[in-house]
Amino acid sequence: MIKEQFKRNIGILSEEEVEKLQNTTIAIAGCGCIGGFSAELLARIGVGSLKLADPDVFDVSNINRQCAATYQTVGMNKVDALRNHLLSINPELRIDSYTEGVNPQNVADFVEGSDYVIDAIDYFSFPDAVALHRAAREKELFVTTAVALGFGTSVLTFSPHKTTLEEYVGIPVDLPIEELQGKTFPASGYTNNLPNYATPEKIMGWLEEKSIPTISVGQALGPGILVSQLILHLLGRRPPTLVPDSYQLQFE
Repeated sequence: MIKEQFKRNIGILSEEEVEKLQNTTIAIAGCGCIGGFSAELLARIGVGSLKLADPDVFDVSNINRQCAATYQTVGMNKVDALRNHLLSINPELRIDSYTEGVNPQNVADFVEGSDYVIDAIDYFSFPDAVALHRAAREKELFVTTAVALGFGTSVLTFSPHKTTLEEYVGIPVDLPIEELQGKTFPASGYTNNLPNYATPEKIMGWLEEKSIPTISVGQALGPGILVSQLILHLLGRRPPTLVPDSYQLQFE
């Protein structure tokens, strides 16, 4: 029987599809911008189980764009704050919390039992993202990620059987994780058409300061497209755009 809160999904989704989503588990590494909004959309569409990971806490600078960031959650671990927010949407939602984040030691457990993986790991924690992708590939899981590009977004989905994250950014597939310290995902890897504000000189400065400008609009568009592609893929309706291609929506 379909719960009252999901009845408006019927007509776009069938009852069988709603029930399938209720038995689906999505692992989300990173609970700030892309991860937080993705989690909320998944909870509202009726996904029954989420795995959430993030070692960080909310601060005031997060409030301009992150799902569960408010003055009431400043200082709270992002997983705990997001968990409270999601349970206020669906009290029956099953949530596994990893407040230590994902790392090479726990990432296999994190993806275990999942149907899909969302990579929303902090941009400056690239080694953990590589570890996540490797663990997902071992379980033959798709990994999807998005980046906000000002008023636009770019969404990348990695198949476990096609181009890997390592191949996409140009590093050896078997490069030890410890040798990735200090490396980041190249900005050009997200899109061939960076917005006008992102000049090479400014990008270098942002990377040195470890502070990249971003606004709520792009951070909402990314999850909207990411979750749409993910749900349609899980339900067997249509495959997502797969790396080396990406889905991009850009406004200037």
